[in-house]
Amino acid sequence: MTNSLCYSVRFLQPHGHGRGDGGEPEWPPSPLRLFQALVAAAAARWNERQRLVYAKPALEWLEAQAPPLVVAAAGLTSDVRTQFYVPDNTADLLVPQFKRGVVDATSKRTEKVVRPTHLSGDAVHYLYPLPPEGCPHLEVLKAAARSITHLGWGIDMVAGDAAVISQEEADQLPGHRWRVVQSGGSPLRVPNPGTLVDLMRKYEAFLSRLSADGFRPVPPLSCFHVVQYHAPTVPGLGDVVRPMAAFEIHRTIEDQGANAGRSRFRPFHPVRRVATVAGMVRNAVAAVADKLGHPKEWVDEHVLGHGDGKHGQATTRQRLMFLPLPSITPVGVSGIRRVLVVGWPGFDITPFRRLLNGHYLIDEATTQPAAMLAHLATSDRSVSPFTKPSRMWITVTPVILPGYDDPDGLRRKHRARALAGQVTADQQRQLLQRLDRRIDELIRKSFEHAGWTADALIGATLEYQKVGWLQGVDLAGQYSLPPLDYPKFHVRVTFPRKVRGPIAIGAGRYRGLGVFAAVDDGGAGPSHVHSR
Repeated sequence: MTNSLCYSVRFLQPHGHGRGDGGEPEWPPSPLRLFQALVAAAAARWNERQRLVYAKPALEWLEAQAPPLVVAAAGLTSDVRTQFYVPDNTADLLVPQFKRGVVDATSKRTEKVVRPTHLSGDAVHYLYPLPPEGCPHLEVLKAAARSITHLGWGIDMVAGDAAVISQEEADQLPGHRWRVVQSGGSPLRVPNPGTLVDLMRKYEAFLSRLSADGFRPVPPLSCFHVVQYHAPTVPGLGDVVRPMAAFEIHRTIEDQGANAGRSRFRPFHPVRRVATVAGMVRNAVAAVADKLGHPKEWVDEHVLGHGDGKHGQATTRQRLMFLPLPSITPVGVSGIRRVLVVGWPGFDITPFRRLLNGHYLIDEATTQPAAMLAHLATSDRSVSPFTKPSRMWITVTPVILPGYDDPDGLRRKHRARALAGQVTADQQRQLLQRLDRRIDELIRKSFEHAGWTADALIGATLEYQKVGWLQGVDLAGQYSLPPLDYPKFHVRVTFPRKVRGPIAIGAGRYRGLGVFAAVDDGGAGPSHVHSR
């Protein structure tokens, strides 16, 4: 397992006052804030007040690392704004005024609005993944960490430390886990190569701000990046937004002209034609991507999903998903009349949405137009069951597990022993529990492959079965997606909080299998239940 360089900062009081861009309260404290505190601590520890020399190589190594995972206690920002008037550094003018009896709350004072963040714990941890050779400057970085005195305002007193910890130790750290996402998160500043030099430049400018030529303003720090962080377990934070475009599937213009009066929809069978619809839409998107000027390599990897993985699949997670949407009615699930194209966070889907409107879907078998796409708002009530926030989600197409649920042939061996009368009730129960755990692990791995983190599933209840929960959904084994022949299960997941869709997991998630729909709590059905 990968080790991490872990910086731990513990607040000596249950509140913090750090602010981010725009003066808004910042929690958790950004990695740049930690880096600035380390620079100040190193300058004090080794008495290098103007330019760092001893700690410079260590800090330059740190600023070149990827943004860390941040594990932080929950922070609640107060809505109450307390206003103070802080005296300016002009005592030679202010004291004579007081002697004359001139007492004005705003005289020679600056307004300061305090809006603290109240903490439910005292610690913030920053975890930097380490290469196999480890951390080359551990002792210097550890000494600097132990010299940190505050993080945020001067009143935010802290104690710091640093250590190399294992993945198992990292998993046991309490708090919400903030990870980098491409969009939809909370912006936090992080250092990058050149930040240390920029900090020293800024400090030199501060020291020489007053000269014979007058006052020279100190330029702000400019060498840093702003990245998006997200913690799925923070209540009310919201989910990472994935760009998507919805379309209705209509009959072609020629078909509508020849058969006036019929419904404009061209429905497809919700079981037998899922992969067919996904494939036709995928080919349409590939044609649009080519028209937009994307190179063939980009189309092969991000649209068609071709690569060096098993079965010739791409290994990147930055792939478009093509999700045929069956119609969900009060009496059950019926034909596919709509489709959702879903990108990865940060992907610009706007030009694809525009050019796909009116695009024909070509049947690969006949090479003739089979249907036409018509743009649809993602807020449409027929699409919202797949995109709205909900605690409970149920598959409308089964999840293809990323492996075999019985690789050792335990069921076959158990059946043979049972026929010979060599199996006890206790042995049968143990076998079922073992297989149960295996399927549960594969379902959780399916979430992981789809970009979900383990902390996002904390407190979630997973249920699986071969039979669908919704009327009109067929047995899991009836859905086919060659060449994937792994076991398939219908899945129901109940989260401790509302989660926004779309949700698609499993080996077939890019082509319409493993798609979930939101339902009200209280669904029923025989199942195997797991809660963690």
